[in-house]
Amino acid sequence: MENSSEYSVRFSGNLTIANIFDAHAVLVDAMGRENAVVLNLDDVAEADLTFAQLLEVARRTAAARGQEIRLEKPAEGALLQVLQRGGFLEPDDADRLNFWSGGKTPS
Repeated sequence: MENSSEYSVRFSGNLTIANIFDAHAVLVDAMGRENAVVLNLDDVAEADLTFAQLLEVARRTAAARGQEIRLEKPAEGALLQVLQRGGFLEPDDADRLNFWSGGKTPS
């Protein structure tokens, strides 16, 4: 459910190194609005490590700013495979694991 204090971003298609600058621009714009940012990844067909890293940096930046950023629902499909291979889902970082499983960043 979206409310007026949230800004929703829908990513779709292939999110790889070939177009990461576009994804970065969308994310920077969203985070500049000072609202909570909700990421919808339902239509992501392909993802690589650059997209996972971009979202990880956004998560850390939001936490440092006290801004909320979250996934609309847990990562799945191509992105989940990248996260598993890249070690993003290791239990040593509860905040990171919470983010990728659809939780919120601490604010």
